[in-house]
Order: sequence, then structure tokens, then C-alpha cells
Amino acid sequence: MLVILWMYDPSSSASGETERGRLFMTEREAWIAFSCFIPIGPARYKLIVSYFSSALKAWNASKNEFINIGFKEDLAQKFQEFKKSFDLDSYKQKMEKLGIDALCLGDKGYPERLKTLEDSPYLLYAKKDPGWDMSLNELAEVSVAVVGSRKMTSYGREMCQRIVTGLVDAGVTIISGLALGIDGAAHRTTIELNGKTVGILGGGLDQIYPPTNKQLGETIVKNRLGVLLSEYPLGYPAMPQNFPIRNRIVSGMALGVIIIEGAEKSGTLLTAALAASQGRDVFAVPGPVTSSTSWAPHYLIRNGAKLIESARDVLDELKIQSKILQSKSKSTLPESADEEMLLGAIPSEGADVDTIVRISSMETGRVLGTLMTLELKGMIKNVGGSYIKI
Repeated sequence: MLVILWMYDPSSSASGETERGRLFMTEREAWIAFSCFIPIGPARYKLIVSYFSSALKAWNASKNEFINIGFKEDLAQKFQEFKKSFDLDSYKQKMEKLGIDALCLGDKGYPERLKTLEDSPYLLYAKKDPGWDMSLNELAEVSVAVVGSRKMTSYGREMCQRIVTGLVDAGVTIISGLALGIDGAAHRTTIELNGKTVGILGGGLDQIYPPTNKQLGETIVKNRLGVLLSEYPLGYPAMPQNFPIRNRIVSGMALGVIIIEGAEKSGTLLTAALAASQGRDVFAVPGPVTSSTSWAPHYLIRNGAKLIESARDVLDELKIQSKILQSKSKSTLPESADEEMLLGAIPSEGADVDTIVRISSMETGRVLGTLMTLELKGMIKNVGGSYIKI
């Protein structure tokens, strides 16, 4: 795994005065501010934070200091001008109003698989319902990306629905780009099944693109079925050059990528190439030989992608069932000292409440409450008045 030395430290409380005089900024706020200056992408940001030792120190650095680390003079000047004009308070207020959070590389909920990429987004914007309590890392832990042609055929729609249905039924999170065609069909099928999905945009989360899928994105959030993500700041338009960059997140978060339809010069080929370079499995659904949208999946199959006909092909290849069991076991680990103590106090043959109280030396009320919690988690069960570990 790539070791990234410049991750955000959530415990950091450093703050300092910026060029605007009265505005004091925390380290985390500096990460957010940097994300709003698009010319500084992941590679440059890594260089900057490594050199200055923190985003806050980098934010307060002079133009000459940036030139000294390799910035061209015009870029260094533009950054100084941006700093003077950027209104952090207004920006944060807009984020709060829209229900958008910022997730820094190094935060607990940041997807583990994304951390391993050399060009990991150093900050992700996430739009979710306030009642959604699952972290992005948990959501993406057992996930598959489904992408394909924007000019989807009826065959492509049918295959997308069939495969996504099988994946969702197995508990897989569906990741896609909220685009027209296959992307939209993958999200909609997941929604209809009350599954979990992540939509990754190529522009700011305050303006969902394409506009025809705005309601689709809002439904994902409102129905608590997933999260919308972007590395682009609020107000930044979804320009064509953004999408190839965005695609590395689509493939990077997932265990594997499924390609359903794509023409000869298709963005799906780039996503497949990114997935392969990231060490992800690439799957392709064959199509009618008479269809131009079959070109991309057939090309990929000839060059090593795994031909699939159903969700079962993907589930078996990725060993999804065992991964889901592992994920569930993580969620049922003891979450408190009381739970851990009681699990240790219950002998292999089981014991009644009085015996557990005596062994644990805990008060009866605490024991009963903790036993109930452990039973709800499926970690123990009551058999004839005796509690046994499962």
C-alpha cells in the first residue's frame, strides 16, 4: 500500500492569520480553501503540504516561496490573488446550507481503497441526508462500479438492470457517475431495489450535471440510499475535461468495474484502463455484433477483461459473499469496554445471568443492558436462560 505522509491529521488544531487580516483559519479549513483553487490538484498539493509541513503554513506562504518550490510566476501570482478574494466564511455557510460535508484524506471515513492511489483526491465533497450515519468507507467497502455508454440501447438497459439487481440483492453498493445512459440506469435500478449507491460528479455538488439527472441525485440523498461525491468545489462547472479525471475515483473506490456498452472512442475505455492500472478487476458484458456500442466491451474482452453474463459471474470472481461476511463481522465487534468484558466473561459452554455477574464483577443492571446489546448484534444468544457466544 502506498504510504501517504501528508494526510490530514484530524487531531490538529493549528490555526493562523491569513492575508485577509482578521480571518483565522484552522488546518482543516486550509484544506477546504486549497480545494477551491483548481490549478492545485493532488500532485501539486502533495508537494506543497510536504514542503511546508501543513496546509495552513502553505496558505500563508509568500509568492516567492511558491516559486522556490517550482511554481511558475503567473501561477504563484494567481494563487496570491485567489487567497485575497476567497471568502471562507461565505463558502462554509453555503456548504452548510446545502448539506455538504468535506472529507479530507486521512479522515476516518475516507475510503480505504482511494487512499492507495497516487493521485488520491485530497478532499472529497459529500452530499448526504443528515440522517445518514454510514461512513463513506463503510459504504464503499463492498462496492462495484457500473459504467457504460451514454447512448444506451434497450439491450444495454436490460443487461444493466439484470446485473445490478443481482449485485444489489447480494448487498453490493453500486458506484457510478450519475451520467446519462448506463450510469443513470445503474443508479435507478439500485434505487428501485432500495439498495445503496454512490454518484460521483464531475463538477460542484451545488449544480448536478447533467440537469436531467438532478432529480435522480436528489432521490439518492433524500431517500437515504447513498451519497453524492465530488472533488470539485461548489460553483465549479462540469466541464468535459473533468470527467476523465473524475473516472479514477469511480474505479478507485470499487472492487471492480463493469463495462456495459461503449463505442470505439468511448470514455468507458478510459475508465477500464484506469481500473486496470489501479489493480481493479475489469468486467465486460458482450453485446450484439451488429451494434456500434458493443465495440468497447468486445475490445476489452479481447484484451483481458472478464466476460460476464450475470451478476453471479462478478460475485464469484470477486468473492463478494465472503467480503460481505467480513464487513458484517467488523460492524459487530465490541464497541465498549462493557461489551468486551462480558464477551470474555461468558465461558464456551455458556452461562446464566448470575454467573456472568459473578465472573465479570459488574452490576446486574449493566450486565443485563449489555447482554441485550450483544444479543441484538447477533454476538450471543439466550438458550433456555443461558447465554452462549455465537
